[in-house]
Amino acid sequence: MNKRPLAAICIFFIIGIFLAAYLSNLLKFTPVFILFLTFILSTIIFLKFLKISKIFLYLSIISLGSLLYLNSNIFPPDHISRFLGKDKVKAEITGIIKSPIETRVAYYGKVNSKYIFELESIDGLRITGLALIRIQTEKDYQYGDRLFVKGVIKRPFAGVIARRERSERRSNFRKEKISSITSQSRNDKVNFDYRKYLENQNIFAIINVSEKNVIFLEHNYKVNNILRFAYFVRDKFKNQFLEKMPLESGAFLRAILLGDRSELPKRLQESFRNSGTMHILAISGLNVALLAGAFLFLFKLLRLKREIYYILTMLSLIFLMMLTGSSASVVRATIMCIVFLTGRLLGRPVDAYNSLGTAALIILVINPKDVFDVGFQLSFTAVWSMVYFMPKLMRFVKKDWNFYIMKYLLEPLAISISATIGTFPLIIYYFKMATPIAIISNILIVPLMFILMIGGLCFVALGWMPFIGSFISSFNNILANVIFFLAEFFAAIKFGHFNV
Repeated sequence: MNKRPLAAICIFFIIGIFLAAYLSNLLKFTPVFILFLTFILSTIIFLKFLKISKIFLYLSIISLGSLLYLNSNIFPPDHISRFLGKDKVKAEITGIIKSPIETRVAYYGKVNSKYIFELESIDGLRITGLALIRIQTEKDYQYGDRLFVKGVIKRPFAGVIARRERSERRSNFRKEKISSITSQSRNDKVNFDYRKYLENQNIFAIINVSEKNVIFLEHNYKVNNILRFAYFVRDKFKNQFLEKMPLESGAFLRAILLGDRSELPKRLQESFRNSGTMHILAISGLNVALLAGAFLFLFKLLRLKREIYYILTMLSLIFLMMLTGSSASVVRATIMCIVFLTGRLLGRPVDAYNSLGTAALIILVINPKDVFDVGFQLSFTAVWSMVYFMPKLMRFVKKDWNFYIMKYLLEPLAISISATIGTFPLIIYYFKMATPIAIISNILIVPLMFILMIGGLCFVALGWMPFIGSFISSFNNILANVIFFLAEFFAAIKFGHFNV
């Protein structure tokens, strides 16, 4: 614990969360709170006896993890979770749109748009909490729109998702880099509890409503002006990609820069899934890290002071997080990057395990339930395995080998193998599939995606200029099609992917 205190604290904190989750029938908030205070007091009393003091400190951290998890499951008397039963309920509901459009998909022959909806009342009774609202409409509602709707409200589906339910729920998994693997898996079942997935994000209900039963009440109701501006910019960028680039390449840039896959053809999504590169379509740790590198490079070119361009990079990442809707994967990746950059900025030795532990700790203090999220587990396992296994793999490389071969071939190969080793058991467990071809496909596709992301940023900044905008658009289109070709090529390789 002395060498990597934050990593150790995070581990004990997670132990506390798991204890509270699996012993929820035995552990109650008040006794655990008293226990936590007792352990803290004991830590102080035995401060002179380091070994005993450490034991009580560990117990304090464990009890704090349990305490915050138990607290996350305590809701006010008017919370939606207390009112919904097993059956669907027809109701008159008032609430506020709290997100840009989540997805727009065909559902039983009609177009459905989905949003996160903050409840205000149901049938005249004050009700609080979040829901997913599915509106049968092609119209775009905006963040901060207050609506009165007549529709059906129900609890999300619970238990393992079978194939016949997936078509209905496919779009709900957009936010996580592993989501599309879940939605398109050919297995009859995957270990994914949809109700639990939503409840971990504090979403406890689903509302279905047709457009004719929606009454608009007012704009910009109880909005955060910074978020409103970020969503406004997001819409501008989306329209720019749609209007000035070919459909497929424009949709691909929207996916890797804005996290919006709604227009990307299923054929391409299938190719990325089978080639083991599906993670690049969701804004995740890799995308954020690449963008952080791009921001650092661009700000450095402006000859700004080191402190200034580091701070500008962190602010840019925070704005990007809001721009993409602050999905769980983006929040995780942004915190991890900011922790790393802050350490570099302060001139402190950056220990990867401590940085990883700090990022996980911040996320879990905000929402302890995230530890059960598949995306959380995959993100942190991938980073941990790269940090742990890569140096061990590179020991097999002799120091007198060609520098360029080591730098541009063997190191990327070691990173790809390391990430695969760490995440392989989780992917097998949750999704019943394996993509061994990912070790090779990622080495070729990820660097090209990095160049394309920089090209996408240049297009956002300069796309309005007549000649330069057309040149950047053509360059991005060519590069996107090269990536599509590689994804389709690797996806077609026999035994490159298989179901377990």
